[in-house]
Amino acid sequence: MKASFYIVCPPPVTTTTTTTVGYVFAGYFGSPGHVDKVSPSTMSLVKTYTAPSGHGTVKALTNLSGYVFAGYLNGPGLVDKISPSTMSLVKTYTAPSGHNAVYALATLSGYVFAGYDASPGLVDKISPSTMTLVKTFTAPSGHNRAFALTSLSGYVFVGYLSTNPGRVDKVNPLTMLLVKTFTAPSGHSFVSALTSLSGYVFVGYRTYPGIVDKIDPSTMTLVKTFTAPSGHNNVPALTSLSGYVFAGYATLPGIVYKISPSTMSLVKTFTAPSGHNFVISLTSLSGYVFAGYSTFPGYVDRISPSTMTLVKTFTAPTGHNLVNALTTLAI
Repeated sequence: MKASFYIVCPPPVTTTTTTTVGYVFAGYFGSPGHVDKVSPSTMSLVKTYTAPSGHGTVKALTNLSGYVFAGYLNGPGLVDKISPSTMSLVKTYTAPSGHNAVYALATLSGYVFAGYDASPGLVDKISPSTMTLVKTFTAPSGHNRAFALTSLSGYVFVGYLSTNPGRVDKVNPLTMLLVKTFTAPSGHSFVSALTSLSGYVFVGYRTYPGIVDKIDPSTMTLVKTFTAPSGHNNVPALTSLSGYVFAGYATLPGIVYKISPSTMSLVKTFTAPSGHNFVISLTSLSGYVFAGYSTFPGYVDRISPSTMTLVKTFTAPTGHNLVNALTTLAI
C-alpha cells in the first residue's frame, strides 16, 4: 500500500504599505491671512486656507499632531488650528488682552507655544485640543518682544527682538518660569531667529553682517560664532537638516548659507534667482531646504542641501505676498 504525501503551501503574505506624503505650508502678509499647502515634489499649489475676517497677516506657522497652527499679527493675538487635509479652520485661540501680535510659534510635549510683541515679552502655552490658555511666561524686565522660539531637550527657548545685546531665555514648560538667560556678546543685537540641532541652540541676529551663535543650552553660554561676509546682513531665518544649520539673509537676491555646526564655518552658499529677494523664512522636508522670500507675489525655493542649488520654485497666487512663515507636515 502506497502512502500519499501532500505539501501544503501557506497562503502568500499580503503586506499593506502606507505611503506618507509631506507638504510645505506657506503663510503670507495681508488681511485676511492666507496659508498655502504646497506639493514639494511639483512645487505647485494644492489648496489655500483663507482665515476668517479680521485674522490678519500670518507671521508664524508650526505643526503638531497632524494639524497646522497659524499665528497672526492681531491685537490681541490669534492662533488658528487648521486641518491640513481640508485646509479649513478647526478652532481659534484668542490670547489675553495685551498679548498682541503672534511673532513666533513652537511645539513641545503636546503643546503649542506662542510668543508676542509685548514688553516685557510674553509666551503662552496653549492646549491644542481645546485651544485654550494653559499658562503664560512673562520675561524679565527689558526682555522685550518675543520674536523667536524653539524647543530642545524638554525646554522652550525664547529670543527677543528688542534687546541689545541679544538675549535668549530658557523656560521650563511645566511651570512657565525662567531657568536661565543667555546674554550675547556686545554687538550681537536683536534676536531674529532660533533653531536647534544636535543638543545645541543656534541664534540669528539683526546685525551687519549677519551673525549666528551656537549656545550650550545646559549652561546658556556661547560655544562659537559664525560671522557672515560683509554685505550679508541680518538673519531673519534659521533651520536645520542632516547635521547642518541653514541661515537665510536679507540680501538682494536672497542668500542661504549651509553652516557646519561643529566648526561654525561656511560649507556652501545658495544664491537665489534674480528677484527672489530677502529670505524671511526657512524650513526643511524630505532632505530638502525650502526658502521663502519678501516678494510680491511670494516665492518659495526648493534647495538641494548637498549642492546648494535650486531644484524648483513655487510662485504663490496673486495677492499672496511676502512668505513670512513656513512649516512642513507629513500627512
